[in-house]
Amino acid sequence: MPYYVGIDSGGTKTVALITDGEGNELGSGQGGSGNIATNLDETLTVSVRTAFVAACKTAGLSPTTSFSAVCAGVAGYSYEHRRDPYLAILRSEIHADNYTLVPDYLAAYWGATEGTPGIVVIAGTGAVGYGRNAEGKEYKADGLGFLLGDKGSGFNLGLYALRHALDQIQQEKEDSVTRLVKTYTGTHIIPEVIQWLYDDFTPSRVAAIAPHIGVLAEEGDPVARRLVVEMARRLRQTVRQVRHHLWLPREVAVYPVGGLWELGAFFREEFQDPHWLGEGEISIEPEVLAGGRFNIQSPLHSPAYGAALMALPAKTL
Repeated sequence: MPYYVGIDSGGTKTVALITDGEGNELGSGQGGSGNIATNLDETLTVSVRTAFVAACKTAGLSPTTSFSAVCAGVAGYSYEHRRDPYLAILRSEIHADNYTLVPDYLAAYWGATEGTPGIVVIAGTGAVGYGRNAEGKEYKADGLGFLLGDKGSGFNLGLYALRHALDQIQQEKEDSVTRLVKTYTGTHIIPEVIQWLYDDFTPSRVAAIAPHIGVLAEEGDPVARRLVVEMARRLRQTVRQVRHHLWLPREVAVYPVGGLWELGAFFREEFQDPHWLGEGEISIEPEVLAGGRFNIQSPLHSPAYGAALMALPAKTL
């Protein structure tokens, strides 16, 4: 029986998924960070191995099984010089007849839509929007990395929280977000925050602040809500860009993918149809560009399944 492996190699985690020739999921496993642009080969190797071995265990297969094909959707795909080293890692860890590398957003799209017209908005450590219309035309918005883009990402939210805390410390003030940042980083003064950020910098480390901000936002904290609303609006702009370039209707299905969507109902509601304009001393302007209420749909499958789907020989992309 032929077996196929799909891998979702993201900024925070790597997921491996095994299917049979009919696309039936047999097992999956998870490893560490898999962004090929920001991780060393040693880290990527451990992440792939951990995820793949766990997937084989749940599927009842040996890691030495020979697979028909492997397809990996990777964050950091634009770093062309990092693709061959990652392919070499796949070849060393997984025995297969064929190996394919694609952008993470493409695997997420196929997993979410199975190829039907729609838009996926990946928001995890990074952020990117991608869509296709009925004619097969495609368009990608953002996904430019944590320095140049990834607007509305977990890294973006974590960085905004750090900046807010530094501003508060400078003014000798303290609010709930500042206390959260101090606790999370184990710091109290500005030099300590700076040292925490730069001494052991990784985008995923900064992005790990985001879920804590989400908890505060769910509890109604106005400062946290202001930060979360900013991220939701940035992601809405990404959707509008994709929709406009592909001439997709307003009611086109939008599929949220990635860990940031677990921030809570408030974040998802503000992304779908923004209403919150602040409270108390916090006030924000209404959304400048009206985008209407998005038609949010749950992804049909995971990005890792999308990668496995792309590995199947019958799939026409």
